[in-house]
Amino acid sequence: MAFICIVSLIGCQGDSKNSNLELSNFIKPDFSFKQSSLNCLLESNKTLNSVEQFIPKFVDSFSKTVVTAEELYFLFPVEGDKIDIMSFKIMLRHSEAITLDKLSLTLTALNFDSIAKCQNSLASSNALWLFDQNIDSSSVISEILDCEYLDGFNFATMKLVLEQFTDAMIKHNLRVDILYSEKELASSNFQWTNIFPSLETRKDFVKSWQALEISKEIQELLLEQSVCQSSQAYRQYKVL
Repeated sequence: MAFICIVSLIGCQGDSKNSNLELSNFIKPDFSFKQSSLNCLLESNKTLNSVEQFIPKFVDSFSKTVVTAEELYFLFPVEGDKIDIMSFKIMLRHSEAITLDKLSLTLTALNFDSIAKCQNSLASSNALWLFDQNIDSSSVISEILDCEYLDGFNFATMKLVLEQFTDAMIKHNLRVDILYSEKELASSNFQWTNIFPSLETRKDFVKSWQALEISKEIQELLLEQSVCQSSQAYRQYKVL
């Protein structure tokens, strides 16, 4: 979705490719946690109800294996006002790498593969909150955009204007949480996530942001620094 591309990345133009690379040596993201996810597809004879019935048992078993305050979510794709009930994500926000093994072992022990088939391994990233208004709800709308920096650009080249962007968010009282993450083994690949209380508040945000003059600036800077795929919206449910 073009709009999410516009709001997702803010950068400042460097004098040269070399200066951008040098800048990245001392300006790095201050990651505060890890985020890992599994892409899953329901078996043909199963429904969303099968997953809903599985979740309480899964949470009870998994929570007994972790000692830190890990967060666990189920995400179901949204197309307009409908939910695609065949595919979904299991997402974990965590601090310890061993938690991933515990998650996989719990799913295996509970025979989750009889309900849905998931990818073989969890895709992990380092993450931080760029803008956090503590939209705290067990159910939110999460809009995810996968991007890649163009050659010579990185987090360091966008940080200064990023601060201007968050200032604009505060000034105009825009209701959104923004999460930035980079793949652990490929920092040129990053993911931008906007979190809204509801689909209606997301629509209000789009309208308000597009009316601001700064949004045009951001679009130009985005095109200079990265290329992004179309965004995907999810109904995100926090279960732990």
